[in-house]
Amino acid sequence: MFANHVQAARACRALLAQARLEHLWTARGPTDDAIELLKRDGGKLPRGDRFVFLAAWGFWDRTSTRLRLCEMFDALDLGRLQALCSLMLAVTQGTSYVDAWLETYGLATDCA
Repeated sequence: MFANHVQAARACRALLAQARLEHLWTARGPTDDAIELLKRDGGKLPRGDRFVFLAAWGFWDRTSTRLRLCEMFDALDLGRLQALCSLMLAVTQGTSYVDAWLETYGLATDCA
């Protein structure tokens, strides 16, 4: 999994950046806006953005089960699909793989 909450938050924020939603996450975790949006199951986000948003929650708390795998194929473009699937693989392989994923997909600056 992740080395710690900091690494998990960085990965979630970088994944959310694929949908330009990185403002919903900080180095400490989800913002209040992200928590409210989760309560609304992604609200009115476009399908692909919603999938990325809910997937980030799945990585963060491992209890969000609001996604169906078949949605992924219809909702995500190739870039988002690659980012999500490669993070899934990295998480299963260990923290050094997550670090490598962050080298590729991480944001140039992480906010506090």
